[in-house]
Amino acid sequence: MNAKSTKKSISVILDAMIIIEVHELGIWKHLLNKIKVLVPSTVVRDEALYFDTKKRKNRSAIHLVQSVKSHEIIELAANVEELQNLQGILDYATLGGLHAGETEALALMISGRAETESALFCTADGAAIRALALLGKREYGISLEALLHKVGLQKPLDQHFKEGFFRKHLDRGSQDRVTGIGLKE
Repeated sequence: MNAKSTKKSISVILDAMIIIEVHELGIWKHLLNKIKVLVPSTVVRDEALYFDTKKRKNRSAIHLVQSVKSHEIIELAANVEELQNLQGILDYATLGGLHAGETEALALMISGRAETESALFCTADGAAIRALALLGKREYGISLEALLHKVGLQKPLDQHFKEGFFRKHLDRGSQDRVTGIGLKE
Protein backbone atom coordinates (compact mmCIF):
# COMPACT_ATOMS: atom_id res chain seq x y z
CA MET A 1 0.00 0.00 0.00
CA ASN A 2 1.34 3.34 -0.98
CA ALA A 3 -0.97 6.37 -1.32
CA LYS A 4 1.66 9.02 -2.14
CA SER A 5 3.21 9.00 1.24
CA THR A 6 3.24 12.50 2.52
CA LYS A 7 2.11 12.53 6.13
CA LYS A 8 -1.69 12.60 5.98
CA SER A 9 -3.74 13.03 9.11
CA ILE A 10 -6.35 10.32 8.55
CA SER A 11 -7.19 7.34 6.37
CA VAL A 12 -10.74 7.16 5.07
CA ILE A 13 -12.65 4.53 3.10
CA LEU A 14 -14.91 6.44 0.73
CA ASP A 15 -18.05 5.00 -0.81
CA ALA A 16 -19.28 5.88 -4.30
CA MET A 17 -21.77 8.54 -3.14
CA ILE A 18 -19.02 10.44 -1.38
CA ILE A 19 -16.57 10.20 -4.28
CA ILE A 20 -19.20 11.40 -6.73
CA GLU A 21 -20.20 14.32 -4.48
CA VAL A 22 -16.60 15.36 -3.84
CA HIS A 23 -15.95 15.38 -7.59
CA GLU A 24 -19.11 17.38 -8.18
CA LEU A 25 -18.02 19.90 -5.54
CA GLY A 26 -14.63 20.20 -7.29
CA ILE A 27 -12.61 19.30 -4.18
CA TRP A 28 -11.29 15.82 -5.06
CA LYS A 29 -7.65 16.89 -5.48
CA HIS A 30 -7.77 18.93 -2.27
CA LEU A 31 -9.08 15.90 -0.38
CA LEU A 32 -6.37 13.66 -1.87
CA ASN A 33 -3.75 16.08 -0.55
CA LYS A 34 -5.17 16.01 2.97
CA ILE A 35 -6.21 12.40 3.65
CA LYS A 36 -5.17 8.89 2.73
CA VAL A 37 -8.03 7.69 0.51
CA LEU A 38 -8.97 4.02 0.54
CA VAL A 39 -11.59 2.82 -1.94
CA PRO A 40 -13.32 -0.57 -2.20
CA SER A 41 -12.54 -2.33 -5.46
CA THR A 42 -16.22 -2.43 -6.42
CA VAL A 43 -16.37 1.36 -6.21
CA VAL A 44 -13.15 1.80 -8.23
CA ARG A 45 -14.20 -0.59 -10.99
CA ASP A 46 -18.01 -0.36 -11.14
CA GLU A 47 -19.73 2.31 -9.05
CA ALA A 48 -17.95 5.69 -9.25
CA LEU A 49 -17.37 6.13 -12.96
CA TYR A 50 -18.90 9.56 -13.63
CA PHE A 51 -20.72 12.48 -12.06
CA ASP A 52 -23.29 14.93 -13.38
CA THR A 53 -22.72 18.57 -12.55
CA LYS A 54 -25.82 20.20 -11.12
CA LYS A 55 -25.12 23.62 -12.59
CA ARG A 56 -24.10 22.70 -16.13
CA LYS A 57 -25.88 19.33 -16.50
CA ASN A 58 -22.68 17.88 -17.95
CA ARG A 59 -21.47 14.36 -17.37
CA SER A 60 -17.81 14.08 -16.40
CA ALA A 61 -15.70 10.97 -15.98
CA ILE A 62 -14.15 9.88 -12.69
CA HIS A 63 -10.81 8.13 -13.21
CA LEU A 64 -10.30 6.04 -10.08
CA VAL A 65 -8.35 3.28 -11.84
CA GLN A 66 -5.81 5.89 -12.94
CA SER A 67 -5.71 7.27 -9.38
CA VAL A 68 -4.90 3.77 -8.13
CA LYS A 69 -2.15 3.35 -10.74
CA SER A 70 -0.62 6.71 -9.82
CA HIS A 71 -0.80 5.84 -6.08
CA GLU A 72 -3.11 8.77 -5.28
CA ILE A 73 -5.61 6.34 -3.73
CA ILE A 74 -5.44 2.79 -2.42
CA GLU A 75 -7.82 0.17 -3.79
CA LEU A 76 -8.90 -2.47 -1.28
CA ALA A 77 -10.66 -5.66 -2.32
CA ALA A 78 -12.56 -7.76 0.18
CA ASN A 79 -12.00 -11.48 -0.24
CA VAL A 80 -14.69 -14.17 -0.22
CA GLU A 81 -14.15 -15.02 3.46
CA GLU A 82 -14.51 -11.38 4.50
CA LEU A 83 -17.75 -11.02 2.54
CA GLN A 84 -19.09 -14.30 3.94
CA ASN A 85 -18.23 -13.16 7.45
CA LEU A 86 -20.33 -10.02 6.92
CA GLN A 87 -23.18 -12.14 5.52
CA GLY A 88 -23.01 -14.29 8.64
CA ILE A 89 -23.54 -11.25 10.89
CA LEU A 90 -26.13 -9.07 9.13
CA ASP A 91 -29.59 -10.34 8.25
CA TYR A 92 -30.90 -10.54 4.71
CA ALA A 93 -32.96 -7.32 4.90
CA THR A 94 -30.00 -5.29 6.17
CA LEU A 95 -27.68 -6.68 3.49
CA GLY A 96 -30.34 -6.05 0.86
CA GLY A 97 -30.32 -2.35 1.68
CA LEU A 98 -26.63 -1.99 0.89
CA HIS A 99 -24.93 -1.30 -2.43
CA ALA A 100 -22.02 -3.52 -3.47
CA GLY A 101 -19.36 -0.92 -2.59
CA GLU A 102 -20.86 -0.35 0.86
CA THR A 103 -21.00 -4.10 1.45
CA GLU A 104 -17.34 -4.42 0.49
CA ALA A 105 -16.35 -1.46 2.69
CA LEU A 106 -18.17 -2.94 5.69
CA ALA A 107 -16.58 -6.35 5.10
CA LEU A 108 -13.19 -4.62 5.12
CA MET A 109 -14.09 -2.72 8.29
CA ILE A 110 -14.91 -5.87 10.24
CA SER A 111 -12.03 -7.90 8.80
CA GLY A 112 -9.49 -5.80 10.65
CA ARG A 113 -7.66 -4.81 7.46
CA ALA A 114 -9.14 -1.32 7.54
CA GLU A 115 -8.21 -1.02 11.23
CA THR A 116 -4.56 -1.54 10.37
CA GLU A 117 -4.94 1.72 8.49
CA SER A 118 -6.94 3.23 11.40
CA ALA A 119 -9.45 3.97 8.67
CA LEU A 120 -12.76 5.70 9.03
CA PHE A 121 -15.70 4.91 6.74
CA CYS A 122 -17.37 7.86 5.02
CA THR A 123 -20.77 7.25 3.48
CA ALA A 124 -24.00 9.16 3.03
CA ASP A 125 -26.25 6.11 2.78
CA GLY A 126 -28.50 5.65 5.82
CA ALA A 127 -28.53 1.85 5.49
CA ALA A 128 -24.72 1.67 5.40
CA ILE A 129 -24.39 4.02 8.38
CA ARG A 130 -26.88 1.92 10.35
CA ALA A 131 -25.02 -1.27 9.37
CA LEU A 132 -21.72 0.22 10.58
CA ALA A 133 -23.28 0.75 14.02
CA LEU A 134 -24.91 -2.70 13.92
CA LEU A 135 -21.42 -4.13 13.47
CA GLY A 136 -20.19 -2.31 16.57
CA LYS A 137 -18.00 0.07 14.56
CA ARG A 138 -19.82 3.38 15.03
CA GLU A 139 -16.63 5.13 16.18
CA TYR A 140 -15.13 4.37 12.75
CA GLY A 141 -17.77 6.34 10.85
CA ILE A 142 -17.56 9.91 9.61
CA SER A 143 -19.97 12.12 7.68
CA LEU A 144 -18.79 14.07 4.66
CA GLU A 145 -19.53 17.28 6.56
CA ALA A 146 -17.25 16.22 9.45
CA LEU A 147 -14.57 15.00 7.04
CA LEU A 148 -14.54 18.32 5.18
CA HIS A 149 -14.33 20.14 8.50
CA LYS A 150 -11.28 18.02 9.47
CA VAL A 151 -9.46 19.05 6.28
CA GLY A 152 -10.38 22.72 6.57
CA LEU A 153 -13.18 22.89 4.01
CA GLN A 154 -16.76 24.01 4.25
CA LYS A 155 -19.16 23.44 1.39
CA PRO A 156 -22.95 23.59 1.08
CA LEU A 157 -24.13 19.98 1.32
CA ASP A 158 -27.40 18.15 0.86
CA GLN A 159 -28.92 16.82 4.09
CA HIS A 160 -27.70 13.22 3.70
CA PHE A 161 -24.07 14.38 3.70
CA LYS A 162 -24.45 16.27 6.99
CA GLU A 163 -23.50 15.26 10.52
CA GLY A 164 -27.08 15.26 11.83
CA PHE A 165 -28.19 12.68 9.24
CA PHE A 166 -25.12 10.56 9.97
CA ARG A 167 -25.67 10.64 13.76
CA LYS A 168 -29.37 9.81 13.39
CA HIS A 169 -28.58 6.62 11.46
CA LEU A 170 -25.67 5.71 13.76
CA ASP A 171 -28.00 6.02 16.76
CA ARG A 172 -30.64 3.89 15.08
CA GLY A 173 -28.05 1.22 14.25
CA SER A 174 -26.74 1.26 17.82
CA GLN A 175 -30.28 0.79 19.17
CA ASP A 176 -30.89 -2.03 16.70
CA ARG A 177 -27.63 -3.66 17.78
CA VAL A 178 -28.89 -3.80 21.37
CA THR A 179 -32.21 -5.37 20.35
CA GLY A 180 -30.71 -7.57 17.65
CA ILE A 181 -32.77 -6.06 14.84
CA GLY A 182 -30.82 -6.37 11.59
CA LEU A 183 -28.49 -9.05 12.90
CA LYS A 184 -28.61 -12.78 12.30
CA GLU A 185 -29.20 -14.80 15.44
